[in-house]
Amino acid sequence: MENSEKTEVVLLACGSFNPVTNMHLRLFELARDYVNRTGKYKVIKGIISPVGDAYKKKGLISAHHRVVMAQLATKNSSWVEVDTWESLQKEWMETAKVLSRAEGQAAVWGRPAGVLRCSQPVEE
Repeated sequence: MENSEKTEVVLLACGSFNPVTNMHLRLFELARDYVNRTGKYKVIKGIISPVGDAYKKKGLISAHHRVVMAQLATKNSSWVEVDTWESLQKEWMETAKVLSRAEGQAAVWGRPAGVLRCSQPVEE
């Protein structure tokens, strides 16, 4: 299948990123490889979306510091970046709302794209 026939997608990971780790970044690489291997999709971007301070998770450092750490961790990436929108919200945002906003951002990137949620198992 030609690249022009593939559906372009964006990988989005929401979470506390308290702190962002090498495994968070590896998650994007693994997801991109898997999605691209299907032959139906082409990953064009990865987005880390740290949760805001309103999440109130025990031990959560400030959103500002988590965003800065994530930006430093992704500064050399050609395709993974940090979106600060969720971290700046005064109320906790449900993942569905963050996904909806990301889908709306596709026009900003200059092309339509689907958004796939990229996540790790939740620890109990």
